[in-house]
Amino acid sequence: MATITAAQFQNICTGVWRDRAAVLADRGFLSGEAALMRAVYWRLCKSGVVQSNVGENYSPETFQTYETVVGCMLELSASPRFDCAPLLQELCQRYKTEFCSEPTSLQGLPSNTGR
Repeated sequence: MATITAAQFQNICTGVWRDRAAVLADRGFLSGEAALMRAVYWRLCKSGVVQSNVGENYSPETFQTYETVVGCMLELSASPRFDCAPLLQELCQRYKTEFCSEPTSLQGLPSNTGR
């Protein structure tokens, strides 16, 4: 398992935001936030942080699931350890500013699957 720095993780989040049109267009029934977290998750896998053969067998359908999985991946792989919450919060806040009318904080965010 590879390690990842805060700067590398920030680059992943920046890349997800750069590619947001494609990420959000192909989100299916996921909320916008969950689609962004899914993109972060898969880019972490592609970077070698975890093996990508995990698949989506556990049916991660909500923002909170992806947020938790990304946090766990980084807890095990960050070197040196860093707090990913501000970077994820910024990513979601940028999404909300661009696509939603009412910004909320990252913590306790509803899954918004009805959007």
